[in-house]
Amino acid sequence: MNSSVMDAIKIFYPLKDTKESIDLVVLEWLDFKMSKLEEKVLMFERKYRMEFKEFDKKIREEGASFDEEDDWIDWGDYVELMEELRKYRRDFLYQLKRQ
Repeated sequence: MNSSVMDAIKIFYPLKDTKESIDLVVLEWLDFKMSKLEEKVLMFERKYRMEFKEFDKKIREEGASFDEEDDWIDWGDYVELMEELRKYRRDFLYQLKRQ
């Protein structure tokens, strides 16, 4: 890893163990990304006054306008990515505990 990157990490995470500092950076990044995705999901939930599963069912049963279909695709992608990041974070924490 680049020494200037490590220097920057040490500013925010001044730990003796470099690996522990990097682990904290990864966790913080995951939390940040999940938070941003959650904001996008909540925006759609407010817009349509329902959760994605309900919206997905409605679209599949009744069809959708162009805008609804566009939102459906984006919203579904956000929900899926958020779940993948949650799983990755859970697995990452599990691995940290095993070390």
